[in-house]
Amino acid sequence: MKTKFNSFGSLLGLLFLDLVCHPILADLVITEKGQSKYRIVISAQAIPSERYAAEELQSYVQQIGGVKLPIVIDQEPTSAQEILLGDNARLRKLGLGIDFTKLGTDGVVLRTHRDHFIIAGGKPRGTLNGVYTLLEEKLGVRWFTPEVEVVPKRESIKVPELNETRVPALQYREVFWTEIMRNADFAARHRLNGQHYKLAEKHGGRAAVYFPFVHSFDLLIPRDLYKDHPEYFPLINGQRATGYVQRCLSNPDVLKLATDRVRQWIKEHPDATIISVSQNDTGKWCQCELCKALDDAEGSPAASMIRFVNAIAEAMEKDYPNVHIDTLAYQYTRKPPKTLRPRKNVIVRLCSIECCFAHPLERCPSAENQRFRDDIVAWEPIAPALYVWDYTPNFAHYQQPFPNFDSLQANVRFFTQHGVKGLFEQGNYSSGGNGEMGPLRAYVLAKLLWNPETDVRRHAEEFLQAYYGKAAWRLHDYLEHMHRSVREKGYHAHIFEAPTMPYLSSEIMEEAERILNEAEDLGEDETIRFRVQVARLPVWYVKLATKRVVGDQRTELLQKFLAVARKAGISNISESKTLDAWAKQMGQ
Repeated sequence: MKTKFNSFGSLLGLLFLDLVCHPILADLVITEKGQSKYRIVISAQAIPSERYAAEELQSYVQQIGGVKLPIVIDQEPTSAQEILLGDNARLRKLGLGIDFTKLGTDGVVLRTHRDHFIIAGGKPRGTLNGVYTLLEEKLGVRWFTPEVEVVPKRESIKVPELNETRVPALQYREVFWTEIMRNADFAARHRLNGQHYKLAEKHGGRAAVYFPFVHSFDLLIPRDLYKDHPEYFPLINGQRATGYVQRCLSNPDVLKLATDRVRQWIKEHPDATIISVSQNDTGKWCQCELCKALDDAEGSPAASMIRFVNAIAEAMEKDYPNVHIDTLAYQYTRKPPKTLRPRKNVIVRLCSIECCFAHPLERCPSAENQRFRDDIVAWEPIAPALYVWDYTPNFAHYQQPFPNFDSLQANVRFFTQHGVKGLFEQGNYSSGGNGEMGPLRAYVLAKLLWNPETDVRRHAEEFLQAYYGKAAWRLHDYLEHMHRSVREKGYHAHIFEAPTMPYLSSEIMEEAERILNEAEDLGEDETIRFRVQVARLPVWYVKLATKRVVGDQRTELLQKFLAVARKAGISNISESKTLDAWAKQMGQ
């Protein structure tokens, strides 16, 4: 059952690449005291996402204003007051000059014209995005989690005079947190369009369909070929290596096998728009004479990778012009080559894995962030399509406080300012989710990927109020407390750090415990109090992991931790360790 709340206050407009607002002259009154003369008009040839957009608009207007607007096709006679959805005959007859070619696949137009209200967008997702933009931005609807939704009740629904066009800066938007991935409708309402949401035709499908998603060398050139062809594998310290390693990218037979495999993948997965030709998740790259000579001349092992990927991309581009070849700029390949350039159908996914995330990438003085800044600046002018794989929890300790909220917006802005068109925000993607402040992080990231300039503080405060009720202000204090030391003392935070870091000192965690004790006492019902208990798990986790409690006190705290975690459905304590395995390790 969804939790319903009253509407929040006035909403700020979104700022996109293209935004035109005319002064407000008169409101369109869509509903008034349970009555309406409006109907929703779609094309007789409307695609599934446009029909679904009409159904979603109809449903939420009924919930807000108490009126179920009829849905009709554009071949029916015209009425005086209509909501025109998508590119249809009625809209074209108005002659408003909307250029759909400039909207891409996701762009939105919100426009009033006399007694008509236009919600239209690029195919396949733009019109549906427009409906969700209207509902959220103008009418106060909120989707905080799949279970916590705000739908205000209004005596009348009024729309001010509008002439707005929004084209999102990011063409591909994926928040890889369980809280988003478990519900496709929820992901679509946040205008996300990534690989892992099970988006159907009614949602407009996915902007990026990968096969495989990443780290594909073992699939391209299977390990069992080593027995007969060790020359396919990397030469390291004078010997051909086996196991989980890279491949010899200067070997022509490796290129032929990989090219044939990619062609086979495209035939077997006709829905795939992106094929991954990307290094394994390790170092161990080839240093044979040919690979090393190219890499040394170009100043980076990315050289042999880009040459290899380019050759496959060139072989595919004529027969499959709509398929891109994706590769990583990751760890040893993160620095671009001096002169080699990716082909026009190659996507470079730059990975920020080494960075500090306590402070914005652009301003953090750490050496890791300086090197990353250098690399993104170098890739920007040479990558025809630049994506970023970004990281947002502590992967070694999902339940450990990770003070990165200060950097989330700054980093998304930084990426888009440097030409990034696709952003994958990796989080706690375990089946049980509920990593440290996971629902809030997922929500804020979804807002940012749709609009990097959005008001993050407002979004966070609205979420806390809806999710934690009367305890919200103490959750706000908890977050401020956990971020204070990285702000004031300059502590850095990386994604595999232990719970012994100075920003998790005994003094800091004791104050966090006190704040959350008060928050739980403020909770107005069992649901709210349990959400606070889940938010408290990171404090208990640090105490347990650092052995700050011993004896019977430790046993009691561990049992409390496990009881709350299991009730919350938490499956993993880290990316590689389940909750049950950790409990066994801890003696339970």
